[in-house]
Amino acid sequence: AGLRALVRPCLPAAAAGGGRGPSSRTVRVAVKVVHPQVRPAVDIDLKVLHSAAAISDWFGLDGLGLSLMLRQFADFLEAQTDLRHEAENLRGFRERLCGNRASAADGPVVVPEVFDEWVARDVLVMSFEEGKPLVGLLEADPVEHGALKKDAWRNLVDLFWAMVFKHRFVHGDMHPGNILWRPATNKRGVQLVLLDCGLVIDLSGQAGEDLSMMVKAFLTEPEEKVASLLITLSERVGGKPEDVVDADGFIRGIAQLIREGMGVKFKLSKLNAGALMGRSLLLGRRHRVRFDARFVNLMAAMAVVQGVALQLDGEGDILRRMATYVLGAAMSAGFGVGMRGRKSDGADARGAPGADAMDVPVY
Repeated sequence: AGLRALVRPCLPAAAAGGGRGPSSRTVRVAVKVVHPQVRPAVDIDLKVLHSAAAISDWFGLDGLGLSLMLRQFADFLEAQTDLRHEAENLRGFRERLCGNRASAADGPVVVPEVFDEWVARDVLVMSFEEGKPLVGLLEADPVEHGALKKDAWRNLVDLFWAMVFKHRFVHGDMHPGNILWRPATNKRGVQLVLLDCGLVIDLSGQAGEDLSMMVKAFLTEPEEKVASLLITLSERVGGKPEDVVDADGFIRGIAQLIREGMGVKFKLSKLNAGALMGRSLLLGRRHRVRFDARFVNLMAAMAVVQGVALQLDGEGDILRRMATYVLGAAMSAGFGVGMRGRKSDGADARGAPGADAMDVPVY
């Protein structure tokens, strides 16, 4: 009876009062709830985190970034247990990724519809979307299901880069358990269903401007300039130049990581994004250079997408698909031409091809 009550507001007016008019329909919904024991446990965790942050401040450990880290984790934990945040994220993805289509279920990606009247801190009601777990496609025979796997690879990679560079609103946890797949409505190709949108990386505002600045430096400046810019941007998250230990050592270390990536033309089949991220963070900790948590989360999200993409198509080059989206971001930042070291074969100095070297992106 409870679930029937949840569905009732989703029926058209003709069905009001228990009657069934010719236009009435049944809506299948998925109901997500927070377990009753979660809230007390989270409240205790939050008190511990905030107390530890206060103690860190009292001992003058701000230079280590400990209190900032604790408070950021507390904010993350609180947001993850409030399903109103996930509902807002679902609406945001649906508007950005499906908003211009005649039907939200017609495109390469589907985002569940949220029923606003049935959203609260501990409950979220959304449309039930059919599909199979993506892990099944990852494990499928590449000979028998090769075309489907390649199409899913293309959809997934284009989706990620569109979220980063076009929408500046990124799903932060795109592991196979959070993605379903099903045949596209036109029976050609694969359609992806995006689930569990509680963790989102919002790159709007200043964060988006900083991202554009980093992209510009990466495409047009020497490696040392890119590393130096990271030190400058650390001031936006409370870092101080006087707190940096051996700035030249940090710059050399980051520049070396970039050169290693250039050595394999940033092909992720040959480059371990997770290891690269770990070494970057280790350099930041060693030299006391703070990284914006949003960019750290973005690096982690990219590592997850890399792992999924490689299982779909081991020869696929995720950065080649980035070209159109990077160029769009470059133009919006005012540097659409004049990239350093551009070669005549359509590839720039970093190994990413120009837009003419790839087929039309999905998004």
